[in-house]
Amino acid sequence: MEHALIYCRVSTEEQAEDGHHSLATQLKLCKRAIEESNKFKLASDGVFEDPGRSATNMNRPGLQDMLLRVQDDKAIRAVFIQDTDRLARNALDHMQIKAILKKHNVELISVSQPGISDSPEGNFMDLVIAGVNQLQSQITSRKTLKSLEQKFWDGWWPTGVAVGYLNAGDPSDEKKRIIIVDEERAPLVQEAFNMYVTGDYSVYEVRDALYKKGFRTHAGKRLAHSKMIEVLKNPFYYGEMRWRGLVHTGKHKPLIDKETWERVQLVMAEHNRYACRRQKFNFILRGLTFCANCGQRYTAEHHPKKNKSYYHCNRSGDQIKCRDKYVEVWDLEQQIASLFKFIEFTPSFTERLVAKIEKIYGSRKETINKEKRALHTQKMLAEKKRDVAEEKLFAGLITDDDFTRVKVKIKEQIEALQDEIYAQDKKLNLRVDELQDVLLFVRNAYEAYTKAPDEMKRLFLGLYWDRFEVTDKKVVTVLPTPIIRGLMQAEDMVFTKKYQEIREPKIITDMTVEFTPVVAGKSKPKMIAPKTQKSRRNAEIPVMVSNQPDSVIL
Repeated sequence: MEHALIYCRVSTEEQAEDGHHSLATQLKLCKRAIEESNKFKLASDGVFEDPGRSATNMNRPGLQDMLLRVQDDKAIRAVFIQDTDRLARNALDHMQIKAILKKHNVELISVSQPGISDSPEGNFMDLVIAGVNQLQSQITSRKTLKSLEQKFWDGWWPTGVAVGYLNAGDPSDEKKRIIIVDEERAPLVQEAFNMYVTGDYSVYEVRDALYKKGFRTHAGKRLAHSKMIEVLKNPFYYGEMRWRGLVHTGKHKPLIDKETWERVQLVMAEHNRYACRRQKFNFILRGLTFCANCGQRYTAEHHPKKNKSYYHCNRSGDQIKCRDKYVEVWDLEQQIASLFKFIEFTPSFTERLVAKIEKIYGSRKETINKEKRALHTQKMLAEKKRDVAEEKLFAGLITDDDFTRVKVKIKEQIEALQDEIYAQDKKLNLRVDELQDVLLFVRNAYEAYTKAPDEMKRLFLGLYWDRFEVTDKKVVTVLPTPIIRGLMQAEDMVFTKKYQEIREPKIITDMTVEFTPVVAGKSKPKMIAPKTQKSRRNAEIPVMVSNQPDSVIL
């Protein structure tokens, strides 16, 4: 007798156990048909199942394994199914599967549809049934979508629930599902927003802090960084639902207010502006500090046993051995932070700067509003494309798979456009925050620097300082950036008299000063001025008393 295979499929896990189309029922009917055929017998390991798999998708493990068996096992002569919609609900997929079987001389036998055969009329009937199956699939898909959309407009999230909430039965209607607060995880979600809104924590730090308090995945692991971002960006937590381009107020209990959510978005956008590569230990002076003895760049490392971190000279492997001392990270960073205590800008410079920023803000506001109008137009066009695709689906002009591909593409496009519209709103809000940041920095540089997150501190350091030279745990020489030295030359920046009294560390104000490169085995690099230029000022700071009582102009 010839060998045969059996293929069974159900769409849901529930159907796998119960109902007319359960896996057990399909298997029983197919086995009986094989026995009654008097022509076939079930091949060893010849049953292939796909529990909880849609027939609109060809990427099914059981189906793929069955087709591989057909290709590899020349003894197989038939595949038994309960009916054709178990195989595929898409006419094109159905005919492709049947073509593969025919290529290997394998007959497709539908137990409940005996009229189907490889005769011309049988193939015609097969195609008609496959088309009916596809239409039924489209109708079911449409019904499902309509049901989900109705649930959305009823005020309930239609798909997977957000972290901090649970799906539950509606006490007033057993057939309905509602969303309730997860009493165990909701307080941790609230804490995540409360931590991040301060601006003092990165997404990683919020996630790691909450992990220690029990905020983790169902598998007991830390939330992925991207998942934590999703939580912080989700408007669902203040009561607004956004789904498939639609916006509606939910009936679920908000965990935060809208103001907190909006402030979190601004903080996140601000952090992204100054984003730098995250490391296990964030050493903000990396790349800026050098050894005053040998000129080698300082590096930083953490000592687990002492639970302390240190900066130190990185010189090794050549004939000169540098014995400069290790300095604690906190100590060195405090020394450099104190430099900002001595910085002041003249009132005239501050006024000019604010006027310039306000002009830029006005120009950018106009540009952003134009971009928003263009984005809204693009979004409307995308929504029209989606409507046209639905009309074509109902008219039978495109297949379910084609519609799904178009739908997914348009959905992604609409969501991307909506995100860009939100981003433009954030940019507009950030312009005001930028003005406030600049005002704070020109009025109190030290306060602005110490309150800034590490990412912004790196930005401030790179804007103000090119190089710090360190020896014996002390910063001894500082080279400002050309921009800052230019402000000093123009007398728009001043240092207080207190610094003039201390004169430590040494501040190099000469615009022509450069550093010779480090050469292995040779003495430390020296600060030099190009021969083609003459230093306009001595590297020391001249005393020029300004009209400000506690300042000197550099």
